[in-house]
Amino acid sequence: MGTTLFTPLTGPTSTAEFGQQLATAALALSTATAELGSVPLDAASTAVMMGLIERIYRIACYAQLVVTQRAETAGIHQLDPSTAQQIDELVATLWPLADGTSTMPPEVLRQGMAPYRNTQAFMQAHLHISTSEARRRVTGGRLLVAPPSPGSSHKAAPAEPSYPILARAASDASADVSNLTTMAGRLESMQPRIRTRSDAENMNAAIEESLAREARTSDPKICGQALRDWDNFLSENGTPISDEEIRAKRGMFYRGYRDGSDEFLLRCAPTDSEVLLSFSEAWTNPRSLKSPPFSTSTTSGTTADEEMSVPVDGPTRAGGRSARPDPLESSASGTPTFSPSGTPAPEWARAAGTDEADIPLSELECGLPPEGSGSDPMTGFDVRTNPQLLLDALIAACTGAINGAGIAESGGMRVRVGVLIDYRSLLGQCEDAGLTAHNRPISAANIRRLACDGDILPAVMGENGAVLELGREIRGFTNAQRRAIAIRDRGCVIPGCMRPASMSECHHVIPWSEGGPTNVSNAALVCEFHHLQVHAGLIKLKSIDGVPHVVEIEGQPRGAPQRNLYWHPRLRTAGYQASLFG
Repeated sequence: MGTTLFTPLTGPTSTAEFGQQLATAALALSTATAELGSVPLDAASTAVMMGLIERIYRIACYAQLVVTQRAETAGIHQLDPSTAQQIDELVATLWPLADGTSTMPPEVLRQGMAPYRNTQAFMQAHLHISTSEARRRVTGGRLLVAPPSPGSSHKAAPAEPSYPILARAASDASADVSNLTTMAGRLESMQPRIRTRSDAENMNAAIEESLAREARTSDPKICGQALRDWDNFLSENGTPISDEEIRAKRGMFYRGYRDGSDEFLLRCAPTDSEVLLSFSEAWTNPRSLKSPPFSTSTTSGTTADEEMSVPVDGPTRAGGRSARPDPLESSASGTPTFSPSGTPAPEWARAAGTDEADIPLSELECGLPPEGSGSDPMTGFDVRTNPQLLLDALIAACTGAINGAGIAESGGMRVRVGVLIDYRSLLGQCEDAGLTAHNRPISAANIRRLACDGDILPAVMGENGAVLELGREIRGFTNAQRRAIAIRDRGCVIPGCMRPASMSECHHVIPWSEGGPTNVSNAALVCEFHHLQVHAGLIKLKSIDGVPHVVEIEGQPRGAPQRNLYWHPRLRTAGYQASLFG
């Protein structure tokens, strides 16, 4: 009882001693956690333990920010991969470090290309944390931790963090560090409006005090409301939003899938808004003789269940989703042409037993629309609302913009809706679902329909997922080969990379200079950064049965050949369900 876990620091400590003390503290905490389940606790003692553990968690969170800030300064992304692997093995077992039998390896920086893009990428690779968590720590370290003092002079004034009041609340563990980091990041985004004020320093201090007080006593929602209140105050008291802040808020943002539809938020400049409004008026004008082609969003013919289960990532041609026997007929521009004047009335409009000579003919200038077109069959008028007309017009415009004949030299799939499906399903012999280019499920029936409309690029896959050879064997990959490679790999082949095919490049697994052929079997899709790493020798690829695998990544233990499971989720469950390419 009362045993000291480690000796407090009383003076300058070497890195080895400091690491030894941290390892000892981690072991002590691990031991205490293991015993927590067997200790008899009442409500009061449970509350004490809960508070202590929360305190420890906050101290550790602030320590994460401090070490991340120091990692940025030290250039941790340049650390040699072999040294980084040695460090991973060292911290995985704490005892050798705690009892002093193992020491920290010396710093070895890689000469030439850095193995990682930045500190965030290093943390994701070795700590196995998410992008958002790594970004949060980098932001927190930059805003809530004081930068190292320049030089070694003790006379130099200690540097201050960007937001000292919030930093104090983080360092003394009196508030949740994650919440404080979020507030600091949002306050940083408000600085263009605060710096223009004569009382900018006092204003920042007042906002920080308010946020720190709420963070210590309230939940994060209240902190967010406090920040919004200050933002409204700045808007109403002579500090207009800056051009820099305005531009930062612009763009088109995907808001998610809600109530059967994908939602987007669009913010643009007033001049660009005029373009959109003019475009809208041209298509929604009731006097217009043209109407936009029907998209899948406004074409009837699918059930609600089909709508929910088949979220296709991309535009389709007019009437592409209609399941009616008479699909829309379109002109070369994609606009529905309907039947010309003089066309006999449809069967539903004829009286039973009407003689063929007495069948009424259409007198409408544009004729009657075919069944399933989305127009009122009695009047011939388009029944789509103005927002629906504008949506269809935008989709039609985008379709026209991306339906060019050329493929990007990067080897990307920019042109059509890419779909992976077993060839038997495409032929109607089975009803397995497929996957779109963005890993979203799509039914076999809808793939066959889209294939008939020419809006997908079907590829017949072998049993192991290899694409049939396309194109000629030349040094540069042909467009047909690039399509096949993009359909097979779907994105960068390096495990964990989420760069899609449209942002990746075709790479010869066996270099052309070493006799490697230019065919699909000898190709791999890699993003620009990983392409450079492959050429720098940091990553090694091998084609196995016509499919590229990663066989070695410098700084990581060498194991079985890997594929990027982000783009091939079925490989995770291959032993529990039928193969997509069986």
